[in-house]
Amino acid sequence: MQTARRRTVLLATLGSGLACAPWLRANGGTGDATVTASARPFDAARAWAEWMQLLALDYAYYERPGVDGPAIAAHFAPLARAAATPQAFIALLQQMARNFADPHFNVGPAPPDGPSLVPTASDLYGALRNGRFVIGDVRGGGDAALEGVVAGDEVVSIDGMAPDAAAARLLGRPLSALSPRQVEFGLNLALAGTRDRPRALTVAGRDGPRTLSLRSAGEWARAVAAAPAVHSERLGGVGVISFSNSLGRDETVGAFAAALRPLLDTRALVIDLRNTPSGGNSTVARGVLGHFVSREKPYQVHTVPGEARRYGVQRKFVEYVLPLQPLYHGRVAVLAGRWTGSMGEGMVIGFDAIGTQTVGSPMGHLLGALSHETLAECGATVELGEEQLFHVDGRPREAFVPRLRVEPAEAGRHGDPALEAASRWLKARGATG
Repeated sequence: MQTARRRTVLLATLGSGLACAPWLRANGGTGDATVTASARPFDAARAWAEWMQLLALDYAYYERPGVDGPAIAAHFAPLARAAATPQAFIALLQQMARNFADPHFNVGPAPPDGPSLVPTASDLYGALRNGRFVIGDVRGGGDAALEGVVAGDEVVSIDGMAPDAAAARLLGRPLSALSPRQVEFGLNLALAGTRDRPRALTVAGRDGPRTLSLRSAGEWARAVAAAPAVHSERLGGVGVISFSNSLGRDETVGAFAAALRPLLDTRALVIDLRNTPSGGNSTVARGVLGHFVSREKPYQVHTVPGEARRYGVQRKFVEYVLPLQPLYHGRVAVLAGRWTGSMGEGMVIGFDAIGTQTVGSPMGHLLGALSHETLAECGATVELGEEQLFHVDGRPREAFVPRLRVEPAEAGRHGDPALEAASRWLKARGATG
């Protein structure tokens, strides 16, 4: 994730009679006004109004191509208003949030039998192609790759369900009511399976259909998180530095600098950001990018739609990266893929902005800079993007595709497609001799 802030959400309509206690407690207030929402009966209509205020005013991606926010709200409104308990209400919000096809948009607390967190705890990327549900990419090192699943395999069933039924169940709407973007997101949730449970996957490939028993993708995610922050090696005359989903760890800044120093004599460097699905923070991003600029340069642009929606005043700002020692002077290629998420995506567009070659596939599409909210009426916690993020050339971050496009970018039938493409590009420019 790329984190922005945390707050408690309250209805703006003062005449509604909403208790102010959660806000007072969060801000040190005391006194008779500390009547909590939990001290009165749950009111689903009030809870829905609070939720919709958050989405309509603050969610930066409420409407975008392939996602019709008002239509989603219209479908779920009567169901949510009829919820008898906060738990039932939150379960509906969770299903509704999935319809926005945004891995950054999550409602908690997550139930133990809920879907795995995508892309962090996923090892397959599913795609909808000509009406067929297929594997678009396979996460390197994950259980699916070890079991021989490859891009191009057709998905026959997931835990005994047809893929279209599995996607529809998670989204709570028939596929005929959904856009291809939403259907594909539902497919990827289904492929990731239920939290910490094994999966049964049937795929049809060159040798016909076969059914596989796959471990929970969460096991692989935890193994990645426990690995050292960065790994470095030499492949011939090329240095390679890769990240283990570590862009949110403070020690990554120093670890990257330490890994870079022994590679300063190389003529070329590959930076592998394909295993950063959980994103991270801007400090780590700038702590890496700074080793590749000799003067300050812009690397990403932010806008805050909520200010314009409330006040009619636009807010926009640019974030810069400044030089850090040691500086690397050779050619650089940066690898990206479906498990490059949030701040990983921000680093890729930042590298592109400073003139570095980018190689790989479209990325994870975790939308915006993440904010953390708490809904006072039902007690739900909400993660969603309230700041839109852009390349310095004006392109939305989620629209960016590496300049040297390679699909699949992860586990190919033979070898490592993105790394091999980057090596060929460096060689053609005399950077590996």
